[in-house]
Amino acid sequence: MEKLNFQYIIDLIQSQVVGPIEKIISTLPQESLYLILAAAGLTALLAAIFAFMWLRPKSPKNKTQEPTDFVHFFQKSGTIMDIAAAGQHNDVLGRAVLTAVKPDRIHLEIIEENGIKHLEQNDKIILMFPPEKSMAGKVNSFHSTINSLECDTDGCGRMTLTPPGKFALVKRRRHKRKRVVDQQFIRVKLWLGAADSGDTSFADRIPDLAVNSYDPRSTGHEDNQVINISNGGIGVGASPGLVESKLNTDDDVLINIFMFNFRQKIFKPFWYAGKIRSIENMDGHSCRVGVEFTYSGKMRDENEQHIDWVKM
Repeated sequence: MEKLNFQYIIDLIQSQVVGPIEKIISTLPQESLYLILAAAGLTALLAAIFAFMWLRPKSPKNKTQEPTDFVHFFQKSGTIMDIAAAGQHNDVLGRAVLTAVKPDRIHLEIIEENGIKHLEQNDKIILMFPPEKSMAGKVNSFHSTINSLECDTDGCGRMTLTPPGKFALVKRRRHKRKRVVDQQFIRVKLWLGAADSGDTSFADRIPDLAVNSYDPRSTGHEDNQVINISNGGIGVGASPGLVESKLNTDDDVLINIFMFNFRQKIFKPFWYAGKIRSIENMDGHSCRVGVEFTYSGKMRDENEQHIDWVKM
């Protein structure tokens, strides 16, 4: 390969560029020379600034959804999380309360157990919580590994995990919830019981939980309200004393919902069977009961003595 002749290039620049410029400058008046030198200096300064801005290293964009400081991210005490095996976030095994967060571990108190006892040390799990804002957007879950799990014949108590990783926003629900703002257009009655027969005699009993429906006992049901409803379930708010004395997670329930039909201007009844999936004491004054619909019902005859149940 032929080597470059640098001396030839220097001589060419001297003869074709520098020489002609020197000749032009020598013919100019002294006053013009100062102006040209000042303009050249300003141009060189602007070029240097532009080159610095263009070539300086750019700070890398934060593409991860992991909070840089998860201790601060979960500083709120009492965060309730759903627990599932990694890759199976729709199959919730239980719920736990976040009690302590440290740089090297997380402590949880288990409050609901629906399969956590089958997990073992070093199992990978996913924990899901109400959506939080991170630098890259909203997240509602993270992955972790079990360090220790305290379980006995009575159930599971405490769990210790590795620091969180793989923060993400996972789709939690198949059905979109609709918040109920105006309570006057919905009435709910709920009885403990399973859809194991077509008998409707349960509807003659006083409901175990009533919302916007007549309750002859006047024992606090009048303060209950429907929080939200979807094609897959209903969320009801009631006083903790009323709920905790009668209802438990995993109880089977029978539900009658009267909803106002605006087109026909009448209340229409809907029948469901379901299972209580969550009971959460919100603030000491209100308790949220989450019910999943498992069966839908349809009256078989005009006398409303029998109901046919269809699995959802």
